Amino acid sequence: MPPKSILFKLFAAIIVLTILGGCTSPTPQPTATPIPFPTATLAPTVDQNLINTQAAQTATANAPTESPVPPSATPTDTQAPTVTLTPSDTATITPTFTSLPPTAFPTWTLSPFTLTPSSTPSGYACTVTSTTPKSTDTVKVSTNFGFTWVIQNTGSKLWGQHNADLKYVSGASMQTKNLFDFTQDVRPGASYTATVTMNSPATAGTYSATWEIVQDGVVVCTFNLSVKVVN
Repeated sequence: MPPKSILFKLFAAIIVLTILGGCTSPTPQPTATPIPFPTATLAPTVDQNLINTQAAQTATANAPTESPVPPSATPTDTQAPTVTLTPSDTATITPTFTSLPPTAFPTWTLSPFTLTPSSTPSGYACTVTSTTPKSTDTVKVSTNFGFTWVIQNTGSKLWGQHNADLKYVSGASMQTKNLFDFTQDVRPGASYTATVTMNSPATAGTYSATWEIVQDGVVVCTFNLSVKVVN
């Protein structure tokens, strides 16, 4: 039986050889690349009906869409159509004046009858020769007094007692009534004294009024009065 030292060396040598054998890489062998067999390309089968269907669908999808236009309502005899004009549609109409030929006979315009003429008729005239109180006199406020005119008939016509009146027209109303009858006839050249009862205003100041003589609805003459009222 061999000694233990020889066995140990032999065992160690085996281990070393085994290790060295495992570390050595074997030479790689080239790998063969397989050559592919040519593949035949099959032509697709064309379905003509499918092509026509797709073409029709494409044409329909690309066709322009038209909005339906509602029919316009036809105006009836009881309802007129409404027309809205824009400023550009509005025209400026210039009136045209056409002169008419003169008529064969003149046209007469009748004026309504009035009792107060714009001017004194011929034959009537008057002059106020004096007044009481005078324009320089004064009257106390809230006082009863009589205002008197002396009026001369300077026309050519008679002022009749039953036809002529003394009448208030306008201005300060201080009299007790507005119309007074004549008490006598007044011939041309004669004078008539007319007195009217009045009441002075409660406020101081100068007050004026207009009176007239009227005969048969015709104004014979017009005259004024003026009263200075003081406290």
